[in-house]
Amino acid sequence: MQIDPSAAELFLGYVDDEVSLERVWEHPAYDVAREHASVLGRDLECEDLRKAVADEETAFSFAGVENLRANRDRIEGLLDHVRARQSEWEARIDRNLERIAPDADTADVTLSLGIGYEFGIGTRRGAYVGLNEPLFLERPRQLLYAGLHECSHVLHERVHRTIEEFGSEPMESRSVQWQVFNAICQGEAYATYAPLAVREADGNLGAGDHPMCEDYRVLEDDARLCELVEEYDSFRQRLRTESVPRETLFERIFAEPRLPYRVGCALLVGLEERRGLEAVQEGFTRDPVEFFEAYDSILDRYRS
Repeated sequence: MQIDPSAAELFLGYVDDEVSLERVWEHPAYDVAREHASVLGRDLECEDLRKAVADEETAFSFAGVENLRANRDRIEGLLDHVRARQSEWEARIDRNLERIAPDADTADVTLSLGIGYEFGIGTRRGAYVGLNEPLFLERPRQLLYAGLHECSHVLHERVHRTIEEFGSEPMESRSVQWQVFNAICQGEAYATYAPLAVREADGNLGAGDHPMCEDYRVLEDDARLCELVEEYDSFRQRLRTESVPRETLFERIFAEPRLPYRVGCALLVGLEERRGLEAVQEGFTRDPVEFFEAYDSILDRYRS
């Protein structure tokens, strides 16, 4: 795989009045953003970039442009940090992607470093991480973990093609909510699990004040995991019998307490402990609904 910092470089050029807005918009990194936006029902247009930099609220300013001008030098410093370690980070990401999906082809996986839109996203087109994020500016190593997380989404989407299967706005379709929930839970489970070995090697399971860091702190808190599994079970049971509003589904997937990330990762940790890494690897390509039916008992340790 490769890390491409050029989107962030172009964006800084735009902020400095040296690069046109259209040139930024045409960068492949923002193709990833547009694809992601379409799935969530967001209307992302070129003009949104200009308005976001001017401190107007748009789909592009959802995350990543606050205090942009004040952070200009820190972002450049973060880019320098990545450039100095780029080969090492690319090799580390490659090895850990192969750890969860040994048969996947990572040669054309690109992690684009940009500014704006979201903290991090991954679609079939590629992965994207926004640099104007306090967590990355204060703890640059967190950028490596986030990049690995998003690259795993690229491989997962290429295997499962959930966007193609469920349509461009799957949250809106109540007829497939059960399948969508399972697919996203599987994807986020593996994306959270993917950097775990690197974090453990770094001795950095949960340092940092950010939801992504909390995803790993809970792995060492059985009482909290019991609460999360109870919430997870309750919502899954609800989805089995009824449809829910789009906003409810979106919230239960992505907002606190981030059930797919935390419960999903705990399931994979338990699966590796009980049945070995091969079972984790096999599960990556398994149908999401079948995956959770097959391995649900792994979570029994957190059920009373």
